[in-house]
Amino acid sequence: MMPFHFLILAVLVALGQAGCGGGHEHDPSHAEPHHHEPHHHEPPHGGAGVTLGDEAAHIEFLADADTGTMIAWFFTPHMERYLRIEAKSFEVLAKLPDGEAKLTFAAVANAGTGETVGDTSQFVAKADWLAGVAGFDAVLPELTIRGTVYRNVAFNYPKGN
Repeated sequence: MMPFHFLILAVLVALGQAGCGGGHEHDPSHAEPHHHEPHHHEPPHGGAGVTLGDEAAHIEFLADADTGTMIAWFFTPHMERYLRIEAKSFEVLAKLPDGEAKLTFAAVANAGTGETVGDTSQFVAKADWLAGVAGFDAVLPELTIRGTVYRNVAFNYPKGN
């Protein structure tokens, strides 16, 4: 028969493991239930961060007014690493004062990282109107990433979502 103190220890270990889901550090000094506050991940290139789903992925958009281009990079949750996706292109609809404009982002291959069209994290769009616009609201109509379809993702450039 198992000694009583081993039984208590086993129960305490099991309850500790059940805790609040694991995967992150906790402050052992608090005894109240906690709720995860929304947090912000800084886009590494200084652009506009757009969250997809429940932080399943992120996109960073960065415009270059001098060249009339906008670059988009895909990232894993928490913007920790680049995320290669299968898309060869995707569209963003920008809402401008004189109407709607379409940005078509094309996949960028990178021999240095081994990324290819259809397996890349970087996309670029070119539009002359980008040179004269400081900001705009936009919608990503539809994009599939790792089998998940994201529809009508609204954001602002340069604020993000």
